Amino acid sequence: MPWIAKFPGVPESAGAARQLIREALRDDPRTADAELIISELVTNAILHSKSGQGGSLWVEIRNLPTCVRIEVADEGGRDGLPAHRAPDELANFGRGLTLVDALADSWGAHNDGDELRCVWAELTSTAEERTQIQNNPPISQGV
Repeated sequence: MPWIAKFPGVPESAGAARQLIREALRDDPRTADAELIISELVTNAILHSKSGQGGSLWVEIRNLPTCVRIEVADEGGRDGLPAHRAPDELANFGRGLTLVDALADSWGAHNDGDELRCVWAELTSTAEERTQIQNNPPISQGV
């Protein structure tokens, strides 16, 4: 069962999304990486889409047997799909997708109609992690 939540396009939503992923994954060994990923994706949605201009964004977390899939949908923007850019070495920002790329086993983005954009990331699990997850299954609940 997926965990789905709608958040306002404000900076505090990144913290709320991290809390949601901790609840969804509980003792899953991928939780720390998933927290960083969701924080980056939510922050990017707020900074680079209409969601951060008084709009909303949606988070979906699927804890599947072989992977955790994180999706953040925003209200789109004039920039189209997100892309890597070379960060300014002196800047305090601009490394979000580089971090997502380093942590996630795969990630991507697509437009869902004229006004929605979805960025997703997946963290796969090793056989050892799957055994741990099976021994401590998460409780599914909606938000």
